[in-house]
Amino acid sequence: MTYEKKSEIFGCILNQFPDMGIYKVTRVTEWLSTNGYSLQALGYPDFKSFAADFPEAFSMHPSEGGEAYVIIKKWNGAARCSSCEHPADNFFGSTNLFLNDDIIEMSQQSLYALTKVLGNGLSVQEMKQRIYARFTEAKENDTLNFFAERYTFPIDCCTDGFLVNGIITKNLSPRGKSLYFSFEKTAIFCDAAPRSTAVTSVRKEISISDKDEIYALLSASFPFDVPQHMAAISKLLTDNHIDRTRYGCYKMKELLAQMDFLELTDVVLGGVPQIMVTLHRRSDDIYEASEPAVQPAEAADTPENIIPTLPLEEFCNLPPKPVAIIQAHLSSMGQTASTEDIRTALTEDFEAARNNGGIRFYEGKMLFPCRYLKKNGDPVELTLKRSTYDGKPWYLNYIDTNCRTNTPRPVYPGKLLESFAFLGSWSSFLNELADKAVQEEWDFADSYAKDNHILIQYIKYTFYRLTKEDKICISADGSFSAFNTGLVDKHYDDIYACFVPNEPALETKWKFAGFCTAASGGLGKQLVNCFNPLPQPPHYIRKNDDLIFDLEKPLHPDYEHIIIDNIHRLPVKFLSDQLNDSPEAAELIRSIQHSDRHTRRQIYDQLKELITDNSRLFIRIQNRIKDAIELARKRVRWNYKTAIPSYFPKRNTMSLMLPLCLTETDTPDVALVVELTQSGCYQGQTILTLPQAYIDARLLCRLNSDWLTSIHTGTSYDSEEEPD
Repeated sequence: MTYEKKSEIFGCILNQFPDMGIYKVTRVTEWLSTNGYSLQALGYPDFKSFAADFPEAFSMHPSEGGEAYVIIKKWNGAARCSSCEHPADNFFGSTNLFLNDDIIEMSQQSLYALTKVLGNGLSVQEMKQRIYARFTEAKENDTLNFFAERYTFPIDCCTDGFLVNGIITKNLSPRGKSLYFSFEKTAIFCDAAPRSTAVTSVRKEISISDKDEIYALLSASFPFDVPQHMAAISKLLTDNHIDRTRYGCYKMKELLAQMDFLELTDVVLGGVPQIMVTLHRRSDDIYEASEPAVQPAEAADTPENIIPTLPLEEFCNLPPKPVAIIQAHLSSMGQTASTEDIRTALTEDFEAARNNGGIRFYEGKMLFPCRYLKKNGDPVELTLKRSTYDGKPWYLNYIDTNCRTNTPRPVYPGKLLESFAFLGSWSSFLNELADKAVQEEWDFADSYAKDNHILIQYIKYTFYRLTKEDKICISADGSFSAFNTGLVDKHYDDIYACFVPNEPALETKWKFAGFCTAASGGLGKQLVNCFNPLPQPPHYIRKNDDLIFDLEKPLHPDYEHIIIDNIHRLPVKFLSDQLNDSPEAAELIRSIQHSDRHTRRQIYDQLKELITDNSRLFIRIQNRIKDAIELARKRVRWNYKTAIPSYFPKRNTMSLMLPLCLTETDTPDVALVVELTQSGCYQGQTILTLPQAYIDARLLCRLNSDWLTSIHTGTSYDSEEEPD
């Protein structure tokens, strides 16, 4: 294969397998075939010969058993197709499509609902396989249709005789898989359809092995003897394919009531009847408590002080991938070891750690050191996690080969809220707040994902500012906490975020309880009962200089930081115009538009070196930015509101932002952040992309600006405070 062909093929691979690692050969070949790169078309009899001809990117993994695996390497010779706005763009619409779990998103709720509509009594996993089979049949029978950006194909007829079609569209969520499945009931009547195929719900006895599976799953995720909401238990079981209908249970409560290790209690919380589920340790648990050097006699058994008594491989799966990671690490250290040698070593090291007290627990995971060393000489640490596969309750989950210093990791401003409290789903948290607050656009107009991106940045850094002002309120008895979000409802009443104590031994002290206004509902009444005065909103403006840009004061920009350190924030067209007489720079700029994120960073690093070494290029860019600053000062003279106040979380300071028009005289491209110094002059600290500038400015108030609005694209947002 030519270099160009390899780059093209590997670019296709990166769209579905962006991370280096071990994957099934069947998954990789299906993906290549779906995108028009079948092994037959490429001229290879099998994948092994294809990988042998492409050693830069692939190597076959010495797998055990019949399943073949391939190691996808990190290769810098390819770039993803920049013209593909969506991962499925280059194959969507083709009839040569293969469905599998890697490519399509099928929600448990959708699959369960489909089984009810069809009345076929299948489990959600069986329903998924039925859909895959129907899709394949539709391709073979020429009944697979593609119209209006979606595939449709017949699945089955429901009990009333009408046909149900499956629908496959592009997945709009950037965090999900490429495609999304849904279904619709058509008006097509099937003469041969049975009038009633619904399966009568017959209670089936749950086998001991099924109970063992459920027990292992719950004990790996929840502490013993601590009541949990049934919804959390139900979600965990459903996500792990425990289908209540398989046992003839209409409700999850019926299934849980048959577990002798679970206790169900009816309670009323906030005036709403709920069911709490308590997990108790079984008498036949195969684990026994370890004996720490110092252990109070009255201490109860918890998941943190139990250690399996069996040899490692008798209770723990050692999958090929983590074992291969150890092999790769040893190879980087100039050492070699076979798979069998590694398995034997880990078994011996676990027994040694058990005998000398070297095993520790963290969040239900079991960690122990092994004989292999990191590059700094510290032992490699292995993490075991609960599992239900192959009858073994644990599996090797993570190999820690990273070298760390003893310096505590800082908590970044944008992470403080999550370290303060368990918020649940960010999506639910943000949607609840957005629904309660005065209507406002919380996403950039051109953002691919509509996920309240502006709002999440707003609430994170608002909380950070409140911590700096000591405005996070905690009741005297420690039973309630709240802060003022700085937002208001449609009546312009302050909205408060409320929290209650989290369960003991969990990572965060508090958990989110809900949003409220003062004296409204249960939380609002509790808020008024606990705090006087009520939690105050963040305060940003201290003096007039925080609001007004003084044209009489000199402005001294940090051009080296703006041009060199932040060259990636300057418009590509602007760089192209300024550097067009440098062939080397022009070639680098052209390649930016056709490169992935990692490659772009490398190109920008090369541009930095080029401009740093060439003072003529630096001065040319500097002079153009000076012209843009002078134009911005004229705009401020015409309208003082042009200078927008903003809060800069990293420095916990107030700044003003000026629009810089670099490509067109009437269209701002970036914002210049200026800060008033003690000497009385302005320091031009840095430049921000317009989405970054909007987020920093929105912390103060809802914007009403003629140049900074949410209509700007949000795709270039890059947090100023947190590293990637």
